[in-house]
Amino acid sequence: MANQSLVKVVQCTQKISIPLVCLSVITLFIYLNRIQPHYYVDEVFHVPQTLQYCAGNFTQWDPKITTLPGLYLIATVILSPLKLCNIFYLRCINLLGTFLNFYLSLIILKQISITHWMQRWNGWKKLVMAYNIMFFPPLFFWHFLYYTDVISVNAILLMLLLHLHKKFTIAAFVGLLSVIIRQTNIIWVAFVTVERIFDLLDLKIKKSMSREQYSSIIYLRLLWKKIVEEICHGWTSLIKFILQLCIQLFPYGVVCLTFVAFIIWNKGIVVGDKTAHVPTIHIPQLLYFSAFLFCFSWPYMIVNWKDYFKFISKHWIFTGCILVLLTVIVHFNTLVHPYVLADNRHYVFYFWNKFMGRYRLFKYLLVPLYSFTLYTMFHGIKHLRFITQINYILMISAVLIPQLLIEPRYFIMPYILYRFLIEKPKTWQIIAESITILIVNFLQFYIFANKVFYWRNQLHPQRISW
Repeated sequence: MANQSLVKVVQCTQKISIPLVCLSVITLFIYLNRIQPHYYVDEVFHVPQTLQYCAGNFTQWDPKITTLPGLYLIATVILSPLKLCNIFYLRCINLLGTFLNFYLSLIILKQISITHWMQRWNGWKKLVMAYNIMFFPPLFFWHFLYYTDVISVNAILLMLLLHLHKKFTIAAFVGLLSVIIRQTNIIWVAFVTVERIFDLLDLKIKKSMSREQYSSIIYLRLLWKKIVEEICHGWTSLIKFILQLCIQLFPYGVVCLTFVAFIIWNKGIVVGDKTAHVPTIHIPQLLYFSAFLFCFSWPYMIVNWKDYFKFISKHWIFTGCILVLLTVIVHFNTLVHPYVLADNRHYVFYFWNKFMGRYRLFKYLLVPLYSFTLYTMFHGIKHLRFITQINYILMISAVLIPQLLIEPRYFIMPYILYRFLIEKPKTWQIIAESITILIVNFLQFYIFANKVFYWRNQLHPQRISW
């Protein structure tokens, strides 16, 4: 009887929390729009371009814009018939997108808890985890501005959800829409494509494999052994299986091949001002991401500290080689984009100019930290299918390494996907993560509201963001 009463109280609390959280977010949205009614940073490009579309001028294009017009088209379809095309209502698109991120995250977590953790677990855990993803500071910050980040995450989360529900054709279509919003989203389409390939191959071998083999390199050996067996049975059965594979992958394949055609036609991934985003090799981006990941996911990563020191003591020669390699990477491949040095409206500007750029040895002092955060990052996904581990590492490398600009916004989707992939969390970890996220959100909006300065060539006040 007492347990039933407790369950009812928890369910009631869950139902009440959603409208209360939504009301709080809307209140914050209105407040932030009052103190920042004018264009903020890249809004000076996004808003006028959308207003052109709302006016029916679809041939007008600002050459300084580097992304495809997905966001502008979505906003035009929603707002133009209602004649609400102005900066406030354009920003409302991202407010709605923020709530959609919460809903999609909650549904994805429910699905993952069944398919990957093989159990249904407390509804409040899934609810709080979904809140944490919605309130993830580098993503939540943009809920009151007209940027591509929130809608881009909407599209990727919807694609992942449809993929988990095995609606692959619709998932591929949503993946295509996500690419039209932001070109680099093709990486996440490629991620689910690779997952689909090995899901199909798993049907051939998974029954004869233990969980330990499934998450180790033995998985690839067994897979290769099965392929060889198929070849030995005759080329006819192998060709039949390959054809079945191609049919199953056709929707994702069309999207990927279409994007390849776009790159060839456009002579690159960037539209508009290609000089602002020239592809490069910037390996420290992975190091920055692992440290960034630790800042927000420390409750899930810090628990592996004993394993880290055991690994060092057991494999000290290998660890020493890794530290030397990381030092070499930091020494020869630490790059900085001119924007980082010049634009004082971003946190990275202050970190770089106060520490990385000021003290020569500072970047080397971070090497032991990188070794720990990289180890705990990889440790957090070691329970996954071996190829999924490799797939995740390759895809975040493809997203981050070509980027010269150090931009926390590039870390958003790799972070969210990592949160979905880690093992079932403990209660204290979720609570600690929630507290961390709330503190960072309070600080970021306090700084945004109170740290005001002016540029000589700008009429309106400038503020600090990610």
